[in-house]
Amino acid sequence: RTRRHYSQLNFFRKFIKNTYSKKLQTDSDAIFSLSSTYISLETKLGLKSAGRCAICVEKISGSLFDELKRYIDSFLDSIKTNFELSYSTLVDKYDYLWIIIDAKRIEDIVACVTAVGETIEERGFSDQLLSAVIEFSSDGIENPYYLIYNYKLDSFYPFVPTNTTINQRRRNNQAEMKIMAAVTDDKLPFEKDMSRWYPIWNIPVGL
Repeated sequence: RTRRHYSQLNFFRKFIKNTYSKKLQTDSDAIFSLSSTYISLETKLGLKSAGRCAICVEKISGSLFDELKRYIDSFLDSIKTNFELSYSTLVDKYDYLWIIIDAKRIEDIVACVTAVGETIEERGFSDQLLSAVIEFSSDGIENPYYLIYNYKLDSFYPFVPTNTTINQRRRNNQAEMKIMAAVTDDKLPFEKDMSRWYPIWNIPVGL
């Protein structure tokens, strides 16, 4: 898996560089480490990739941001056939832009999140880059499991909502603690301060 992921990630980076003549400024090593941590989640907890992820960006007005959106759309359009992925975008009621990606393999998800995140940073919108959300599922469990990467903290944390109605928003803290325990020995940068495990309700990855 690691060798294949390196090949895909290099493809994404070379595509951006060669097609748009831009040099990526940073690498998101934290997100890249998810490709190996995924094995721990699967073997220890039975969690598998749901094939969905999303990047949340604070939307701002202006032609440069609109150009960034077109830039990302063009990139994802150009690779979606070869890599068997689809994507959509939406702006939620809080005026956050969500870039939602569906892919069959965790390696493709990690590569897409890395490439899109680095593109946003390279284009000068790192302050607007908020979070990347990767969805997991487990046989016999209806509620989704999420790993959320907070770009400001440069770390992951779990989020397992059990009820998302407006008046009864609840999360499964026990399941979240199990996720933390499962990845303790991995290289994944994990946020140990639970007060920073900020919930994101009504995550639109399933749309």
